Amino acid sequence: MAGRRLAGVGQLLLSVTGFVMIVGWFVLLALQIYNQLINDAESRSVGWLGLAGAVTFIVAWLWSLVTSLGILREARANEHKSATPPVIVLVLGTVLFASAALAEAPRFVIDDEEYVEKVTGASAKLLQAGKLKSLDALRGEVRNEGFAVKPTPVSHQKLSAPDLCDRLRQSTLAVGRYYKCPDCDEWHFNSSTGFIVGEGGVICTCCHVVQAEDEGVKESYLIAADDAGRVFPVQSVLAADTESDTCFVKINAPGLKPLPLRTGIRAGERVYCLSHPGGYYFMFTQGMVARVNRKRNEVLDEHGHTNGLLTRPILFLNVTAEFAPGSSGAAIADEAGNVVGQVASIADAGEPPAGDTNAPPAPSVPVRFCTATEEILCLTKSGSRLAHQAQGSNAPPVRRKPRSPH
Repeated sequence: MAGRRLAGVGQLLLSVTGFVMIVGWFVLLALQIYNQLINDAESRSVGWLGLAGAVTFIVAWLWSLVTSLGILREARANEHKSATPPVIVLVLGTVLFASAALAEAPRFVIDDEEYVEKVTGASAKLLQAGKLKSLDALRGEVRNEGFAVKPTPVSHQKLSAPDLCDRLRQSTLAVGRYYKCPDCDEWHFNSSTGFIVGEGGVICTCCHVVQAEDEGVKESYLIAADDAGRVFPVQSVLAADTESDTCFVKINAPGLKPLPLRTGIRAGERVYCLSHPGGYYFMFTQGMVARVNRKRNEVLDEHGHTNGLLTRPILFLNVTAEFAPGSSGAAIADEAGNVVGQVASIADAGEPPAGDTNAPPAPSVPVRFCTATEEILCLTKSGSRLAHQAQGSNAPPVRRKPRSPH
């Protein structure tokens, strides 16, 4: 009898220990999720604590089960009954329950066709309700001036690549035209990219996303869609710098989380890009800053066409992270999720075939240009300083850019 009492005390202590470890795991997991959402803290695995607690609890339960079966056998004397099958079922059930509790969140899987159908369907309802603003009206709001945006504090906590992808996806949108096709008379969605830069739904994207015109299209609207396919009408252009080809547009989405802006990125630092190249939505790539440079862009008129004038020297990053048409306006982020640049353009390096200066370069090597965060920060201050800069940049004698070989 004394032995059974000691066994009972041991079983009780073991089960309480397992229970305390499981509760501790839940507390640590909740704190970690809170720190990730509020402080952008790095994710660390605490699953071992919950697993150890579950195993300890299972051992205590099995021990008590063995003791109970021993007492039952003694009471029934010669009556024999195998308890193995129910034990196996109960153990497997407990293990499966513990595994399910410790499992990680499901991965994000995108179906491009389904996503576009959802976006176009939601856009059609917004258009019918009269809630979309035409691109012509938005183009008229593009002026070289800033808009006061409260900056998000720079993060110093590095994230693993999968966690960084999840973080960027929370703030990245598909920004593009919902338009009536002049060829088939159907409505389509042609997407570029943008990211949340300010509270309340302030999006940073490229000016040419707003200004560029599609030939033959007479009816088009600018919308933004998140990773769930929720569609937000673009209500206004808050700020623009046509020389650096970046702007702020406004949507009504107070729940979306802004990304912090970081200056001073150096060549050799690792960077990441989440964008929608060629209609392949939420594509995540990585690379590094190949160089930091200044370059003069061709000035665009109100229709997004070049006129031979050159801008002031703009600070750019060349990166090896891959992107393509459809990525314009996407954030280039460091390992902590800070924006260090914005996807701007792609140039082809190489030489044209002999005797044919109009042919594409061969071999064609893409050189990817991104507007540095220093240029984006110029937009976060209200006033007319940008307009003054733009006028001053064209005051000297006109400089004409040599014709591109492609």
